[in-house]
Amino acid sequence: MIQKRKPAPTRERILLAARALFQRRGYFAVGTAEILAMARAPKGSMYHHFPGGKEEIAVAAVQAASRDILEMLQRLEERHSGVADMLRDLGRGMARWLNESKWREGTLLASTATGTIPDLPHLHVAIKEAFVQWRERLTELLIEEGWQRSKARVMAETVIGATEGAMILARIDQNGRVVQKVIENMAQFIEKGSEEGGRTNGHSKR
Repeated sequence: MIQKRKPAPTRERILLAARALFQRRGYFAVGTAEILAMARAPKGSMYHHFPGGKEEIAVAAVQAASRDILEMLQRLEERHSGVADMLRDLGRGMARWLNESKWREGTLLASTATGTIPDLPHLHVAIKEAFVQWRERLTELLIEEGWQRSKARVMAETVIGATEGAMILARIDQNGRVVQKVIENMAQFIEKGSEEGGRTNGHSKR
């Protein structure tokens, strides 16, 4: 006997719908009615679950995306012995995702940041915290490979900035190889452990 799948809770459906729509069009181009329609949620449910309205939904979506990023990094750490190979795996996954979305979706953090900072302070804080968590985890991983903390932090910021920019270029060109090429350059730079890259020695500590 085939059992019917239990539908996701209303709050979860609203968040999933909001994330998908924000990733496609950004914050201001998406209305609450559209989010509720995609989530198949009754009109009154939004303010029941999100009294702060659309900004509260966006904050929750960004926080969920941040957790997903950290969990993804954890999985990549378990599969690979170094940051460079983690990044290569990440690049392949992002290129696949862009292609599967038919180039309609971008990263949630960049999509929601456009036009909202600094005018929506709660959302601004959530986006900033998400980037800080991502940066700090990459920084710690580089330190484990022998990088000085200050230069590891700069390298982590460079990786994040390059990745976010590559995602935009890949959507414009409709070519996932853009992401992979940019990340490959970052990976090679990390592997070389050049003086500019900031290693304290030529040997990994991981």
